[in-house]
Amino acid sequence: MGFSLFRSQHSPVLADFGSSGVKLLQVSLGERPQAIAGGWIPFTDELRAKPPEARLDHVASELPRVLKANAFRGNRVVLAPLSQHILVKHLSLAPTDGDQAESVAATQLAIGLGCDPAALVVRVNKVCETMRDGAPKLETIALAMSREDVMRYVSLFRRVRLGVVGVHSEIQALVHAFDHLHGADSSARTGTMYADLGYGGTKIAICHQGKLVFAKTVPLSGRAFDARIAEARRAPISEVRRLRLEHGVLGAGAHAPEADGEAVALATSAEMVAREVVEMLSDELCMCLRYHAALFPDWTVGRVVFLGGEARDVGLCQALAAALRLPAKAGDPLSRMLPIGSAPQGLPEPERAHPDWAVACGLASAPTDL
Repeated sequence: MGFSLFRSQHSPVLADFGSSGVKLLQVSLGERPQAIAGGWIPFTDELRAKPPEARLDHVASELPRVLKANAFRGNRVVLAPLSQHILVKHLSLAPTDGDQAESVAATQLAIGLGCDPAALVVRVNKVCETMRDGAPKLETIALAMSREDVMRYVSLFRRVRLGVVGVHSEIQALVHAFDHLHGADSSARTGTMYADLGYGGTKIAICHQGKLVFAKTVPLSGRAFDARIAEARRAPISEVRRLRLEHGVLGAGAHAPEADGEAVALATSAEMVAREVVEMLSDELCMCLRYHAALFPDWTVGRVVFLGGEARDVGLCQALAAALRLPAKAGDPLSRMLPIGSAPQGLPEPERAHPDWAVACGLASAPTDL
């Protein structure tokens, strides 16, 4: 990437590549950023069923129109790639490997993936020192992406004359979305769990005053609910999604507009399936808490913040919070960035909740270090 002698007058365009589409955001410069432009490039069901490359081609064709229509400015972009392109994994390294953690992690990951370590771009987040099998270890979180995939995104934005200056995982962006709240009480040993309930999967992060200490992705969320309920109801997945958006995950399973016995039986079966999937997701979240407790016996997780498009399902969030036995709330980092009154074109209205914009908001405070 080239260097400029002059500081750009525009903040970067922020691009969140989610399973349902790409959210675009631009915020003002300064200590309290305000949203000045926004846009959305949706993915159809047909497009989601295709390889990721097809979605990137679609984004490249739609970007010029969306950027122009919504008055984006500047020539830089910070992005969170599709979750399929990022590997998130906890690794235990030897304490002596701390200074070369990224190269050691790349070697370990490459062995598991069967590829050349040089083919990976790896960033390592050092968590803590711990003991494994009686030996001291350095607990780390490795975030890896293939260099080929990185260049796909660079090429995509180069086609619309934008230079990529930052690439961050969705989990990293989620943490950055709440930078303005971290560090208020550095003496408290209470962490926060962030659960991003997306359509394609759930991203989980646990933080200590803004420091990421646990990260995991789980392939359970909106799409899994739709598929399992559709199978139990013997209904098209599009119809189940409509019911789920209207009635919630549990309501989509229980709702039976017909009164005949077979319809009631199918609805009862679908409700059981929906509850089973909620229980599976609850178990995954509880396992994350147990892993954190093993690493940090002197710390507790004091609350869970639900994010992502599926966090609008109040019943789902309540069921998960009850299983975790934690105070919970739906996060909305975009609300502090929206002006009073109507929002800029391309952004949701301030009166709505915006838990699905958390990753885009977090990219606003992520480093531009590519």
